[in-house]
Amino acid sequence: MRLIPRALSRRLSRALRPPFRGLSHGHEGYRFERKARAYCYLPPRPPADLAGALAALGERPRFSVLTPVWNVEGRFLEAAVASVVAQWYPDWELILVDDASTRADTKAALDRIDHPNIRILRAPENRGIAATTNAALAEATGDTIVFLDHDDLLTPDCLYELARTIARTGADFVYSDEDKIDGEGRYASPFFKPDWSPDALMSIMYTCHVTAMRRSLVEAVGGLRSGYDGAQDYDLALRITERTDRIAHVPRVLYHWRILPESLASGAEAKPYAHDAVRRLKEDALVRRGTPGTVEPVAGLPGQFRVNYAPQGELLVSIVVPSRNNGRLLTACLDAVQTRSTWSQVEFLILDNGSDAPETLSALDALGRRANVRVLPDPRPFNYSALNNRGAAYATGEILLFLNDDTEPQTPDWLERMIGYAQQPHVGAVGARLHFPDGSIQHCGVVNLLDGPGHAFYRKPGTRPADFGRDTLEYDWLAVTGACLMIERKKFERVGGFDESLPVAYNDVELCLRLHGAGLYNVVCQAAVVTHHESASRGSDDADPGKQARLLADRRRLWDLHPGFLAHDPFHNPNLEPNSGLFRPMRP
Repeated sequence: MRLIPRALSRRLSRALRPPFRGLSHGHEGYRFERKARAYCYLPPRPPADLAGALAALGERPRFSVLTPVWNVEGRFLEAAVASVVAQWYPDWELILVDDASTRADTKAALDRIDHPNIRILRAPENRGIAATTNAALAEATGDTIVFLDHDDLLTPDCLYELARTIARTGADFVYSDEDKIDGEGRYASPFFKPDWSPDALMSIMYTCHVTAMRRSLVEAVGGLRSGYDGAQDYDLALRITERTDRIAHVPRVLYHWRILPESLASGAEAKPYAHDAVRRLKEDALVRRGTPGTVEPVAGLPGQFRVNYAPQGELLVSIVVPSRNNGRLLTACLDAVQTRSTWSQVEFLILDNGSDAPETLSALDALGRRANVRVLPDPRPFNYSALNNRGAAYATGEILLFLNDDTEPQTPDWLERMIGYAQQPHVGAVGARLHFPDGSIQHCGVVNLLDGPGHAFYRKPGTRPADFGRDTLEYDWLAVTGACLMIERKKFERVGGFDESLPVAYNDVELCLRLHGAGLYNVVCQAAVVTHHESASRGSDDADPGKQARLLADRRRLWDLHPGFLAHDPFHNPNLEPNSGLFRPMRP
């Protein structure tokens, strides 16, 4: 699949681009910019009838905002406290616990605080961030906990939006989008996040700020653990999400994370001790969940670690490969799988869709003589869904891998890695990271854009990771490409296989939408790298008017089947450009 040109978003960007922007929180006036910035935070306005909106909530959570304090600049602490006092939502308390600060301006700032909703505790000795936060937790009286670092800011609508979400969803765990405050006091680097994504959380602490958690649940898991200082919030998030599936995302920036040299907001190198904590908390999660696997550092992303789940059992992988008149690439594909893969328990089912080229017929005859290869003639008009369904019906393995005939694996353990994910109870389809022969990205996940599904980061050079590791870490996606799609047989059969009313395009997306509807998550295993000579079998659809018409017809059929996903992708974000797979913020 190709991404649709971003003409609409470019036109909107040109029309709405401002000539200047305001200074950020705490400053007056404006400054002129040399060029338009890609991101501008616009402070919200309260509802015209705020009292009525609050009365209509029904459930009114009381928030306990917990802030451990230690040797922070007094002005930053004052700004953090002021951001809580400025909340539209009135049902809150702020508990500040000073972890034996030695800075005079920190102590002075604490001494100046005088507000009936704010309590200040002082520890007799320095105990670290987890223990200090737990001390605040022990004093909390609210039913919902919100974490605020001593130098960061809540947006004025933060608690209001959290309360609205809790009232609407009954969530135990709520997280929002966030941005950063740079060294000049400007809002920058927004992180517009996906909706709940369990594999993304196991890959990176993406929920981060702001986070609200049911206090009874935080207490039930034992609060924060001092052994993971530097990543204590990440450890808590993993443990909380093992206890509840009532998790909600607010797709709005509700938190400003200040970039300071000693803060993780400035980069992972700011707290090297946190690296080890991240590795250990993931290893601990695997043990706690009874899931065999290892935790590995990620090249190009210091401080990040991926999980490599171990396959359970010596199971057979049935590799289904539709093909027509493509003998050379088909042979190269099977040879590459056989010789480059460390997982040897495989069978191949080649669906020959009416090949008549002599060289291909000769190749099929040779391949059919191999012990683990079965050639199934199927001369019907091309229908990718029907070919794959037939292959699955003849397969004998517990794991199905639908593979294009113009692919070649590059990482020897690609099958083990994909099997490990496919066997997770919550996972539906597993995709691989597909590269073009020049090394650029062909597939690292499918996004459902305003103009339809497309490949994220298409043709992006595969060397430098994208922001937040979206093209490098194991995130959940709405869909993965059928060019290399693995799934447990029982899950494939549970949702009814491929929809044969989609013969050419979007059949992989449609299957993934049904898996999503069944409560499963589709994930891309980025460490499983495969070269894809895209459309080498059938050619490109771009230049053929007939193929373009068929593509549009298939897309209409997709939306007929799944109207709720028209221009909607829970793993994208409404604050991102609606027709870009590059996860760029919409321009103001």
